[in-house]
Amino acid sequence: MAIMSSRLLQECVLLDPQEQEKELIYRRLVDLLAETHGIADPDQLFADIMKRETLSSTCLGVGCAVPHAHSYAVDTTVIAAARLDPPRDFQAPDGEPVSLVFLMAGPDANAGIHIKVLSKLARLLHDQSFREGLKHADSREAFCRIISDRDR
Repeated sequence: MAIMSSRLLQECVLLDPQEQEKELIYRRLVDLLAETHGIADPDQLFADIMKRETLSSTCLGVGCAVPHAHSYAVDTTVIAAARLDPPRDFQAPDGEPVSLVFLMAGPDANAGIHIKVLSKLARLLHDQSFREGLKHADSREAFCRIISDRDR
């Protein structure tokens, strides 16, 4: 079942944004979600993401971060992604700079889907060939195709 690729649209992928700070990158991803999915209160979504960040790091290691939150600002689970080149220092527990970010938000009512997507994403991001493919994708379409090919 394609649980991730149906939630990550090409319009919500950033390749090599200029923003340097984690918060600015997260804000840009939230704004992409708001524009693409018609989220009425992106400020609330951003606040929910940042509140979750205060609980513990959402860096998974191996250069990946998956900021996520439950939020009343969304009515279904959605994902935005960024490839960061050069990688940025997000103060990850393993000390590795972050090169891949997947920002995910979903409503409280969809907690089961939220956990399934988060779990699958974590598994995939621990696969070096998957990460390398995303890091070298030459377009948003190619980035999404790599995910779609593994999202079965």
